[in-house]
Amino acid sequence: MRHLRRLRPEEGLLVLGFVVSALVTVYANVDLATRGVSSRRIEGGLARLGAVIVLAVVVVGIHRYLHRAATGTRTRQLAEFFRMALPFVMCIAVYTNLHDTVRFVNPHDIHQHLAAAEEWLFGGQPVVWAEAYITPARTEFFSFFYANFYLVAPSVVILLWFRRQYDAARQVLLGTIICFYSGYVLYVLFPAAPPRLYFESLGLFSVSLRGGAIADFQSALIEMMPNHAARAAFPSLHAGVSCLSLTYAWQYCRGFFPVLLAFVVPLLVATVYLRHHWIVDLLAGAALVPWVRWITPRFDRWWRGVPA
Repeated sequence: MRHLRRLRPEEGLLVLGFVVSALVTVYANVDLATRGVSSRRIEGGLARLGAVIVLAVVVVGIHRYLHRAATGTRTRQLAEFFRMALPFVMCIAVYTNLHDTVRFVNPHDIHQHLAAAEEWLFGGQPVVWAEAYITPARTEFFSFFYANFYLVAPSVVILLWFRRQYDAARQVLLGTIICFYSGYVLYVLFPAAPPRLYFESLGLFSVSLRGGAIADFQSALIEMMPNHAARAAFPSLHAGVSCLSLTYAWQYCRGFFPVLLAFVVPLLVATVYLRHHWIVDLLAGAALVPWVRWITPRFDRWWRGVPA
């Protein structure tokens, strides 16, 4: 732990998350091999872990370079930027492995309870009601905004970094990563398939989601995801991280807030229209925001050994 705390807190979180993810991924592969089952998606988890290790080596190399590099040089600034950005990239890599392995940790799915909650709250299923509004043009429109999530998530960090507000950028980055990892823990505690898989298995959809080039590209990406993101519905990190980014934009760069809001609102609608989330997933994701805003500065001070 003493050596681990030499890293930045966001880097330390990555190490802890990687260790847990690696153990479960290896267990999943051994279990399948023992039963004579071959799964390309499960086996791909080992490749993704390998990619994280390579990126971790890059972080260590950058860390050592920064200790001897002259201050103020363009190369040093570039190295600092990559050191800041890589933990976010590796956090996403750890995330993809969860889709493979959640059911090896907790096989007790809750998606039927989420559907029941929607029925109780709304008297029906909003995801199914959305079929009345499906057109190729709307599907393309919402696919565009849904695909922008991985730009929305780091947008405030990048803006603050290029404004040279480095301390604020790192604080926002740490909060974003904590939000992701909080969601990962809840994925394991409350495994839930998205409605596009659960309701499809029940035969509840009568209209196909057909769009254009953006929707087709997004579908191809989903096909590449482990088990089609089979256990990553509750809570919605699209909602959690996007709403968190809005609070940071309001705090640090208020002029950017309306721009970000114009992307976040259709993104959240898209998660229901495209059948990736129930509305209760969005509410649970948004509920992560006060937790993250409370724990982030405290965790940062504890990690660095700074008195409260």
